[in-house]
Amino acid sequence: MGKLRPNKVPEKPWQHISVDFIMKLLMSKGHNSILVVYDRFLKMFYFVVMTEKTTAERLAKLFRDNVWKLHRLLESVILDRGPQFVAMLMRELNKMLGIETKLSMDDKP
Repeated sequence: MGKLRPNKVPEKPWQHISVDFIMKLLMSKGHNSILVVYDRFLKMFYFVVMTEKTTAERLAKLFRDNVWKLHRLLESVILDRGPQFVAMLMRELNKMLGIETKLSMDDKP
């Protein structure tokens, strides 16, 4: 484990956010989970209904339609999920937004 580093202190709204999930709720209108998006500057939340089996592609659409369309690009996102899940989510979101993702070690021009 590395040293703990404090998170950046936001200087304006919707610059640094945290994302988490409330899972395993009782089924209601086809949903049993909630995507929670928290702006660390304003202390403002968005709650987006979803299902436990939501794919990375569907989660990217929910994020785009409920957060990105209102606040555009963010500086940082704190997400307490494994690196593979986060990579899939960002890949899908970039694809939807028309952002080309390139790896620094990619040997293709």
